[in-house]
Amino acid sequence: MQMEAQRRLQIISGHLVPHGASRPDVLALQRLLDHDNLELRARMKDFFKDELYVPRYDMDLRYSRELALQRLAKFCRAGFVSVTDFRLSPLKIFAAHEAAALADPSMATKMTVQFNLFGGTVLKLGTARHHQGLLRGIDNMDDIGCFALTELGFGNNAVEMQTTATWEPSSGCFIIHSPTTLSQKYWITNSAVHAQWCVVFAQLLMGGKNQGIHGFLVRIRNDDMTPCKGVTIYDMGHKIGCNGVDNGQLSFKQYAVPREALLNAFSEVAADGSFSSSIPKARDRFLKVADQLLSGRICIASMMQSVSKLSLTIAMRYAGSRLAVGRTGHSDTPILDYQLQQRALLPLLARTVALQIGLNYVKDRWAAASGFDGKAVDPKVGLEVVVLCCAIKPLCAWNAETCATTSRERCGGQGYLSVNRFGELIGFAHAGMTAEGDNRCAGWLLVWESLC
Repeated sequence: MQMEAQRRLQIISGHLVPHGASRPDVLALQRLLDHDNLELRARMKDFFKDELYVPRYDMDLRYSRELALQRLAKFCRAGFVSVTDFRLSPLKIFAAHEAAALADPSMATKMTVQFNLFGGTVLKLGTARHHQGLLRGIDNMDDIGCFALTELGFGNNAVEMQTTATWEPSSGCFIIHSPTTLSQKYWITNSAVHAQWCVVFAQLLMGGKNQGIHGFLVRIRNDDMTPCKGVTIYDMGHKIGCNGVDNGQLSFKQYAVPREALLNAFSEVAADGSFSSSIPKARDRFLKVADQLLSGRICIASMMQSVSKLSLTIAMRYAGSRLAVGRTGHSDTPILDYQLQQRALLPLLARTVALQIGLNYVKDRWAAASGFDGKAVDPKVGLEVVVLCCAIKPLCAWNAETCATTSRERCGGQGYLSVNRFGELIGFAHAGMTAEGDNRCAGWLLVWESLC
């Protein structure tokens, strides 16, 4: 087996190095592409050799979801990353996404919601009253959360969402309500089965005045995992991919939550019902509360790069070992010798390398201007980060879909077998193309931000 692997690698490398040129330093190339947390990445990849992470197929929906949850819980409890790394070492979070996506796309998707969208939002928009006790539960999966921003009728226009959080002076509570069918929270990862908590975004109504969209830390399930009274949860069912992810729809009927549920790092409602905010304009408050979508796009780009790398690795290894008819008339020539195979795969390999270098740059720029350290961000730098995040996610997601589809085709009938993973990778790539902002809408936002 080892000799066969070496033979295949020699064949592949012979096509990547010009005749007479010295062999590249493979470790140096790996360090360039991995960019950061090299030792951590190696430990995570070694961890995923555990039997629990062996790919499995032909599973029913319930088992798929429980397997993804078990895998994520075991990974989280190994202590590789923490939600507080967004403050201390954010590149560790992105590295974990790249590693997890190699093992299980569904697990990685659940992780990006638990750590980035849910956990990152609680960390950034919340204060000590939200952090105490909950951050540890986020890290070890004792407290599973979801992120309810998108509504059925308001996808790329979330600022117009209809869900309301109305201050009720008599009870000292906020009343969260979904007034229409279109206002139900939609495609909410982790909500259908596993989440106990949810960051719910709603229009904050104070004495008849709309103070803009704010985030609320809301309990949606009881200790026995039944929905809380006033919360309705629908299971969105089977999908074309990532069926280990439990996507759901959420709606609220006059659901009372305590005043302390408001994530109050930038806005506060005092016990007497007075409202204050360090952000004067309601529109700007929305941009602040939705800030984790930027790092979310980096998380998705990181996972999409893993799709591209894994697809090309499988296809290149197969091309180095699959023998077809050669000049002798016998089946003695690796199909990688064929120009058809080279012209299909090698440009994608080059593009994936280039995108990884670009993604590494975006990670660094975002980390320097994340705002988690409490320091003010230069508006010009902030705009650059928005543009970069809106650009890199679509590029990586489209490339992932092309790499997965082309690699499947170049592996012929073998690529059509589930065991060779292309089915789950193609499904994952399609999820990445629309998650955290549809690719083409993100491109439109990129143009808008650049021109305005």
